[in-house]
Amino acid sequence: MPSIELQERVENTNKEKNTTERPIFFTPHDFMSDAKVSAYYQHNATQPRVSFKVRRDKSTRTSPPSPPNDIVQQVCGNFGHWQLRTILLIFLCKIPCAWFMACIIYTAPTPQKGDYYCRPPSAPLNASGAQEITTYMPAWVRMSQPVSDERGTDRRFYVDACNIYEEQLQRDFAASHANYSNPFEEPNVEQLANGSLVLRVNVLPCEHFKHNSEYISLVSQFDLVCSRQLLISMTQSFHGLGAFIGNLLAQHALKHVNPRRLMLTGMFFQIFCGCITGLVTNFQLHIYFRCLTSIACTVIMSAGQVILMDITAGRTKTIVTTLSELFWGIGLILLPGISIFFDSWSYLYLAISASVIILIFVHKWIADSPRWLLRRNKLDRALEQLLHSAALNHQSIPLDLEQKLAAFAKQLQQDTTKATRYWSIWDKTTDRKYIFCIHGVWVGTIILHNVTLLMIRTMGMEYIHVNTVCMGLSEVLGIFMGLYFILYTRRRWLWSGQLLIAAGAVTYLIWMVPNTLKLSRRVGFEMIFWMFLKFATAIAFAVLATCTGEVVTPEKRPTLMFSVVTHSRFWLIFGPTISVTIQIHYLIPITVLASLAVVTGILLCFLNRAFWNTDQPRRAKAPTPNTYRRNSSAELLRRASAGTKMEFYENPLTISISDLWLVNAQIETITEQDVLTAEDGEKEAKANEAPK
Repeated sequence: MPSIELQERVENTNKEKNTTERPIFFTPHDFMSDAKVSAYYQHNATQPRVSFKVRRDKSTRTSPPSPPNDIVQQVCGNFGHWQLRTILLIFLCKIPCAWFMACIIYTAPTPQKGDYYCRPPSAPLNASGAQEITTYMPAWVRMSQPVSDERGTDRRFYVDACNIYEEQLQRDFAASHANYSNPFEEPNVEQLANGSLVLRVNVLPCEHFKHNSEYISLVSQFDLVCSRQLLISMTQSFHGLGAFIGNLLAQHALKHVNPRRLMLTGMFFQIFCGCITGLVTNFQLHIYFRCLTSIACTVIMSAGQVILMDITAGRTKTIVTTLSELFWGIGLILLPGISIFFDSWSYLYLAISASVIILIFVHKWIADSPRWLLRRNKLDRALEQLLHSAALNHQSIPLDLEQKLAAFAKQLQQDTTKATRYWSIWDKTTDRKYIFCIHGVWVGTIILHNVTLLMIRTMGMEYIHVNTVCMGLSEVLGIFMGLYFILYTRRRWLWSGQLLIAAGAVTYLIWMVPNTLKLSRRVGFEMIFWMFLKFATAIAFAVLATCTGEVVTPEKRPTLMFSVVTHSRFWLIFGPTISVTIQIHYLIPITVLASLAVVTGILLCFLNRAFWNTDQPRRAKAPTPNTYRRNSSAELLRRASAGTKMEFYENPLTISISDLWLVNAQIETITEQDVLTAEDGEKEAKANEAPK
């Protein structure tokens, strides 16, 4: 009897004899060896030099054709030099977008007491009647405006710059109060017996203001103080409206325009609208063009995200998706360095918009989406992309690449016609409570991600540059921590949710920072709470951006991502209105954000009940003496409960933990020797039977 090894050799030989090899092209090169074919094409190809490798089809003609493989991933690979160049260039596009979103921190800083005061329509004149009173203006301000109840510790009192006495509007007001000399006496105020203060004249809201700030901001140019402070949050709300419209517009435009060209169109549009946003002198036009520029930024990022998801695969796609927000934080770190060179909000807008010109010059090195081209039956351009990627990544390609591309394009077109509808994510394949939950988590995280950064302008302009850098560093660290949770933990929803809850709960302690501290120390202590909240928000945002698709089946993931992003950007329109609560107390906005973080963290923990990272294997605990001690104790208790107490204690046999380790090692050694001896015997028997 021949051995099993001989039988396998005979069967393999018969298969090789019966197998017919069909040439791909009927040319003389079909009869060359693989090495000669590769050398021939490397020598004569006019396109980028790519090593060709013949792949022969051994299937018979009678067998049904198998479905075409993903030829794009086969040629491009998961990651290489071609992908790296495109990824870095698309990531760079996020820096101007981050600047444009966060520039309101510097273009519209929150004014402090003393930065402005009310100016009547008819400005008072000096003795000669030639110009405004500028030498002793503070005394005139105290005479004309009501006094605030908030007192300073250095015998200063604050005037209510939002209101003015009605008699100040009369021309002889300055003359009638010319003998006013005591700066600490409250003018036109009568103190009653109960200690309350009553104005003896009517108070009217101020309509014209005088600003003392050296920096020309939106606040000083358009008088965005007092009741008009709401208009500052309105500008950011229009930015959110532009992001919402831009997402819908990009989704529709990608059906007709390739992502690479759409990115270039968005860049030109951003330069044009961004420059006009900084040049207009009308506030209505400013918020209108700010909305248009936000649309351009969103279109650029959406088109770039499509390219990133198409040219990467496997673990690389997960890493790229998570790190796509990394350059957003880098943009925040670089923004203070740009703002220090400009003393006007107009120049800052022009500088941010003009920086996109650099991206236009490097746009030619951004790759296009091969699958998008195949879906639109543009095989020549897709073939050009694949050949270029193979040349840079040193990948081998099949000789029948065109036929495989045509077959794969037909498959992609069929899949496009069978695309899932929006309402399919609500068909109870995944429980609807989790679908509602993931939408709520996205809303809370997007609001925290954007509004938390914008609210640091409430801490004053003295330390705004340092605070912006700290927020950017917190976001970068949070992105890396989120990537660790995604790659190496099973319960990433739970960890991110618990961190967000802890950050929100700790932020409540910001109220315990005493106001008597020096300003720099108080701002430093408060900034620690802001940084912790931003760090936890960045972790949650990284997990959401990468793992949201796990909630539904693979074919529904694009629909779910479009739904949650659109839904969250709609509610982001109303997020900046949180800044209005600063009129009550300057710590109210951070308290509202902390409460939102707690609610969002609870929803993330709820998602962990049904969605774990099953790809990550569960690590078994290494056995230790404590493990053996616990197991032996449980075994002794079980035996004691099974038998009588006397029988258990009559057994005189005892053994120590060290003896258990020694016996276990000896038994394993004996078992391994027996297994090796049995294997050697089988090999000797086969060797003896082979000659026969």
